[in-house]
Amino acid sequence: MRYKIAERRGSFGCMLSRYKPYLQDLLLLSPGLHVAGGAVKDCLLGRPISDVDIVFPPVAEGIATRFAVRTGATRIVLRQDEPDKMMERVVVRQADQTLLFDFTACRGPSIESDLAGRDFTLTAMALPLDAFASGDISRLVDPFGGRAAIRDREIRALSDESFRQDPLRLLRAFRLAAELGFTIHGETLEKVRRDRALLDSVSGERVRDEIFRILEVGPCHPFVEAMDRVGILGRVFPEMAAMKGIEQDGYHALDVWSHTMLCLKELEVLLANPREEFGDAAADFRDYLADAFVPGRSRAALLKLAILLHDAGKPDKVSRDVEGQTHFHGHAAAGEAIAEAVAERLRLAKAERDYLKLLVGHHMHLVHLTAETSRTRRSVLHFFRKYGEDYRALLLLFAADTRATAGPKMTPERVRLIRDAVTGLLRLYEEDLRPRLQAPPLLTGGDLIDRFGLEPGPLIGEILRKVEDARLEGLVFDRDSALEVTEELLKKGGQ
Repeated sequence: MRYKIAERRGSFGCMLSRYKPYLQDLLLLSPGLHVAGGAVKDCLLGRPISDVDIVFPPVAEGIATRFAVRTGATRIVLRQDEPDKMMERVVVRQADQTLLFDFTACRGPSIESDLAGRDFTLTAMALPLDAFASGDISRLVDPFGGRAAIRDREIRALSDESFRQDPLRLLRAFRLAAELGFTIHGETLEKVRRDRALLDSVSGERVRDEIFRILEVGPCHPFVEAMDRVGILGRVFPEMAAMKGIEQDGYHALDVWSHTMLCLKELEVLLANPREEFGDAAADFRDYLADAFVPGRSRAALLKLAILLHDAGKPDKVSRDVEGQTHFHGHAAAGEAIAEAVAERLRLAKAERDYLKLLVGHHMHLVHLTAETSRTRRSVLHFFRKYGEDYRALLLLFAADTRATAGPKMTPERVRLIRDAVTGLLRLYEEDLRPRLQAPPLLTGGDLIDRFGLEPGPLIGEILRKVEDARLEGLVFDRDSALEVTEELLKKGGQ
């Protein structure tokens, strides 16, 4: 998306409608306040703002507390153990939205000296609070050419020490480039390459937040590739470096890492229009992918991370048979262990970890299922029951993996057979299995207790599962036949 610098007061001010009442409160509480950083940049670009960075002079110490009391908001102190980086966050919760105000003390005798310690030229701008609230761009404080950087669509490090002052900025450069569609200036890229090892000192939580904001961008693959070229990706995910140079043959023409990068690119094509691959069966894919276990980290972003890791287990599982053919037996399980380690390092929530492990550890299921020449109804049912709503993510991963596989054995005929198999799976699911899966069960635990005198316990659950399997397989159609099957199971001891 291309952004133009806001030139009119009205276009600037419309970005602030949610914040204006609170900005007026701040104006009443203290003079000498400035808005700096991302909020100024975003308003100049006509983008919605996510938070307002308030810089206050020494005489206004305590302004965050007074503001929180006045607005009934919550005040949180961040990075309290780093006095020169400490920030007070005030969270204002409204009926349908959350507004963030970040307060930092002015570093130095003037707002210009404070801006000199910022990360990039396009965020080293400020406006007096009253000018910001009214949209008066004429009073912009821009000592380092931030507005010119926006005009030129470039990310430039503010100083030679920018990344050393806060190594997280190494990732932030790519995140800003991805979100804005900007390029990173060549000199800044050289500084990234020089200082990349410093990223190892940054906490997993801070790294996670930047990485996921990159993954949320569509498409993000050009920026992931750029991170790889300067050695940043390998600092965040050292497991990925091992994939480089691992040759594959047979179905593959690319090494493991090149195939992975192509997979990400193909996935993003699919995410932009899943109906192109799956037709009407993909009608609900977008809603599924937009959902999140944790706000700000969608299933789509987790799926992209899974793509990057899906073959991470191959380097430790490479082998050759007597004919010289390369194999990677067990690589999915090995990759699942790597995915768990990555999830731990990034401090992902348990649901996110489980999801990532599922996608990486089970990405071969559809490979084997579509390769079967005589797929049974039971094997198809097993797939959809095992993964529930997450069959969508596995289908997308499989389709991207297939598109990125272009070795001599991946003939046009083989591709056609795979797509026909997927079409058949989805047709069976949509026309037959989904209605059955959504239908209420024919029997309940209470039915088994009342009819057969069973005691509550695991036997009841096991019988109900077998009866449900029989119904889904088309062997049981109503309550009477379900009771007959139950009676037969009990005669066999539940087996």
